[in-house]
Amino acid sequence: MEFQEVEKPNSTSTASNGSTNAKALQEKPKKPRKLIGIPTTTALSSMSSVQYSAHVAKDPVAWDAIENYQVFSPAADGSRLMIKVSKSKSVDLKTRKSAPTGYGQAYPVELSVNPTTNRPDF
Repeated sequence: MEFQEVEKPNSTSTASNGSTNAKALQEKPKKPRKLIGIPTTTALSSMSSVQYSAHVAKDPVAWDAIENYQVFSPAADGSRLMIKVSKSKSVDLKTRKSAPTGYGQAYPVELSVNPTTNRPDF
């Protein structure tokens, strides 16, 4: 009679929620994402001057009513524009600094779709 050695299940495989090394070997490697760069300008003098018009809500709304990436102003006259970037953070468009923001009221701002470019009259 010959005795065959029987492999016992590894006790560590049950501790890892059923994942095994064989599963990790079968996964396909991730493909690199194709990213497109933002076109750059060399100097401020090569940029065009643009003015946007905007509409500021007359009544403030609660912080939770403002959607992510929506432009708003903490001032009723719309003088300070900000963007809500998450549930607890906003970014000031002038300073480009983020600030923790979790509650309060603000005035939603809607920017016009067509900016007016200041061109010299020739």
